[in-house]
Amino acid sequence: MDPVALRHQLHQIPEIAFAEHATKALLLDTLAQIIGQADSRWQVHEFKNSTGILAVYTGAEGDYKLFRADMDALPVKENSSCSFPSTHEGFMHACGHDVHMAILMGLIAQIALLKPATNLMFLFQPAEEGKGGAQSVLAEGIIQSYPVRSAYALHVASGLPVGSISSKAGIFFGIPQEFDVRFIGKASHVAYPEQGINALHAGRNFLTMMDEAVAELAKTERVIYHVGKMSAGDIRNIIPALCTLEGTHRSLKSEVRDTMNNLTTELAAKSAESYGAKAEVEFLCSYDAVVNDASLVQQLSAACHELDLDYREAEIAMTGEDFGFFTTLYPGLLFWLGSGCEHPLHSDKFFPLDDSLAVGVKLFTHLALS
Repeated sequence: MDPVALRHQLHQIPEIAFAEHATKALLLDTLAQIIGQADSRWQVHEFKNSTGILAVYTGAEGDYKLFRADMDALPVKENSSCSFPSTHEGFMHACGHDVHMAILMGLIAQIALLKPATNLMFLFQPAEEGKGGAQSVLAEGIIQSYPVRSAYALHVASGLPVGSISSKAGIFFGIPQEFDVRFIGKASHVAYPEQGINALHAGRNFLTMMDEAVAELAKTERVIYHVGKMSAGDIRNIIPALCTLEGTHRSLKSEVRDTMNNLTTELAAKSAESYGAKAEVEFLCSYDAVVNDASLVQQLSAACHELDLDYREAEIAMTGEDFGFFTTLYPGLLFWLGSGCEHPLHSDKFFPLDDSLAVGVKLFTHLALS
């Protein structure tokens, strides 16, 4: 099995969260070719409520190491220079999950070849991009039915050369929280403002209040509060009856996330009241922080030294990653894998080099067998 060839196939069929049906079919077909039908050491589980796949290798008594790759793509129109672009118009593997899946399959191929006396689990997880994929597969309980000792994942990194690895012990990725805020007012002609309730004014006032509150919180905590989309009104001479804000905030502690949620709710209500409007707040997806086990990071650093890879100490990333749900349950390790691409993650030009796959497979195999 050639991981690069598989990556090319996966890159051409990007699918968004919980809709990774062609992706799953390709992965199952590849698994069948690698594992065959007669080897009792292998078992393949399909999840009932998602497109996820769990392959389990049992070569000994005892507990298991779990290796995970995410499957979903993004609603981005590809503008990269690769020779095998997306064939699904408007969708793209702009976060490198095609690379992650191909590397995990490369690890499976190595284990099938070597037949080691150890126990390993390989999870192809759907819906990492803000839709609760990790929570979905964990909710089914299949993974927890095995004694899992530790969990591992990688993520391709923008701006990091091929052959470089980066990670850190402790908190590695922060806690994301997505939210929507709606202000409901009353439309009227702009010539008669006293007959309306300006939802846009309530939304603008809310943003100002939140900026001030978050600036105060940022004096003692590392936080980000961002509204990426604000929409109101339909016609230039009508006072808008609805204002909608879509945003995300980031923190490193669950109690700080809760504080920002409370501020969002309280200040939305306060701003709405001051204009005679109504406020609705909806909190969407949130992940646990990714917390790397110190001993596993030490093993990673030692493995990089042994494999002649460039290990670099990472900074905390305010990126969200639902692998955090695994590091909450088990000692875990997430690391950046150099992609050789300077374009940022989630951009229409992000394209990790094929050479990064061999590095990922080699390092994953070392971690699996050490």
